[in-house]
Amino acid sequence: MKAAVPRWVFVALIGLLGPVLIWATVIHTGLSGDVFWQWAAGQYMLLHHHVLYTDPFSYSLPGHHWVTEEWGYEVSLAAAVKWLGPWAYWLFSAGLATVVVLFVAGRLWARHVTASKIALITVIVACSLLAFLRVRPQVVSYVFFAGELWLLDAARVKPRRIWWMPALLWIWTNFHGSFLLGFLVLFLQGIYIAWPISKGRLTTPHTKVTLGTWGLVSGVAVLGSWVNPHGWGIWAYATRVSFSSQISSMIAEWQSPNFHQHWILLMIMGPLTIILLASQLTAKKVEWPEFILLGGTFVAVLESLRFLPYYAIVWPVLLAELTPRFEFRRVKTLIGIPVMLAVLGYTLGHQAILRPGQVSRSVPQKAVSYLEHHTGRVFAMYHWGGYLIAKQIKVFVDGRTDFYLGSPVLPDYLAVKQLTKDPNLVWRRYRVHYVLWQPHTAVATFLSEDSSQWQEVYASKTAVVYKHRGLWGITAQVQTQTGGSA
Repeated sequence: MKAAVPRWVFVALIGLLGPVLIWATVIHTGLSGDVFWQWAAGQYMLLHHHVLYTDPFSYSLPGHHWVTEEWGYEVSLAAAVKWLGPWAYWLFSAGLATVVVLFVAGRLWARHVTASKIALITVIVACSLLAFLRVRPQVVSYVFFAGELWLLDAARVKPRRIWWMPALLWIWTNFHGSFLLGFLVLFLQGIYIAWPISKGRLTTPHTKVTLGTWGLVSGVAVLGSWVNPHGWGIWAYATRVSFSSQISSMIAEWQSPNFHQHWILLMIMGPLTIILLASQLTAKKVEWPEFILLGGTFVAVLESLRFLPYYAIVWPVLLAELTPRFEFRRVKTLIGIPVMLAVLGYTLGHQAILRPGQVSRSVPQKAVSYLEHHTGRVFAMYHWGGYLIAKQIKVFVDGRTDFYLGSPVLPDYLAVKQLTKDPNLVWRRYRVHYVLWQPHTAVATFLSEDSSQWQEVYASKTAVVYKHRGLWGITAQVQTQTGGSA
């Protein structure tokens, strides 16, 4: 008995490694990307006490209809920051990702998987989440997806729990367009109930949920999803955005994974390879619905890297149940425990911990500060638009890619970025006064060479600002400023 205690301590420390990796990633990384406009949108809705239906942030599409499908997340984020301060940003990233890991662990524990195996699996799951831990609504959707799978498992024994599904899917619908995935999983559940298969090694898990109950729950869930600011049209909108080729061409994680990055290859192919080998080396029965989920999410990941977290939530069940029982029986815990403590300590402390809510160095804070004190329309890089919005500067384009679909804004932006047309033609049309861009790029070179139209007024390692000389043809003297690192 005495030997079992330190072994459990060792297993617990391994189990802590996953959440520690998640928190270490977040506390060492500053805010960047869409979080700024999402916070600003939430602030706007809290201040005006209504959901946004038109755009208040851009000068390229002012007053244009805006489907704020993530309004629930944006309001929740703004409210949390208001009440909890900048700590809320950590809770909305690392905190929610930790909940995902706990749901995965809970699902395995309910299936009587050993603690040692759960600990190791959750570390891999956490590693799959690390690249997706920015403050954004997708992290909430990972919680909903993991929670849905856990809830459907629990409903097999306690069928009344399935009635929590309409509430979960209603909240999901108002937080992120990935609610479509949640409904797909629920609809597949009906197929499993209606056509149970038990042939050879394939089996359908027994459930006390009847087909009639499932039908009622699904109907209530679908009708409930229409209770949102955009009604039943949210389904068509979410579908259109999910399959938009224009979005996938602009956002890296919407594209197919790059297997030249070894961590991506390992996180995708590693678990699948183990599962396929284990399925051939064991005579255990397997639940075919789990293979459907595994195959579906695997294909989705090959199409778009953004599905990797969903895939990482699915594969642990099959890997745990098909592989042999495992315990750390030969580990010398008196050595292993100090080693694990050292690993945990190094993971958390190997870099300086940033302040909660601290902005990333990649964001041009000083350049934007310069623009705050000068009036005029700003044409900035796509991924900096959100920060401009947070600073109450009107933007040409920003991370709300779905909002700009169907308008000339995205094509015009790409034409400038890629220099497929004279940028001055675009800037003249939108009466741009300032251009905020990364130095040592094609656009920055174009601006520096067109001294008759543009003059550099701010420069740093992160960003350069050029001001148009006068009113497109009328030149004027402007003041130049050199910045530090931002």
